[in-house]
Amino acid sequence: MSVFLKRNEYLKMFQTLNHNKIRFQTPLILRMFGALNKINMRNENRYIICNFLDQYSDKIGLNIDIYESNNNKSLNQLLLLALNKAKEFNLVEVLYNEYINSINAINTKKSI
Repeated sequence: MSVFLKRNEYLKMFQTLNHNKIRFQTPLILRMFGALNKINMRNENRYIICNFLDQYSDKIGLNIDIYESNNNKSLNQLLLLALNKAKEFNLVEVLYNEYINSINAINTKKSI
């Protein structure tokens, strides 16, 4: 299957995830993260995670500029940092919404 067809398949799947009352959001975050990697959207994944960490850096106690230091960490390390901080400070829903909003924006861009 070509990358383009896979990408469309995953983007259609993401459109069905936009539910507000999902009980366990962490596994869905992991699935979205993995799916974006699978369809060669690693830069978008990095942007989503860095955006979350930057927006809530004062609340989670992150003293570094994440946009400068993110290249020193692997994508998996950034995800683990974001998930750990999100769980510690009850921001899992915020991280989930960050992924959903970004994926909706990608869907809109791809449909244009």
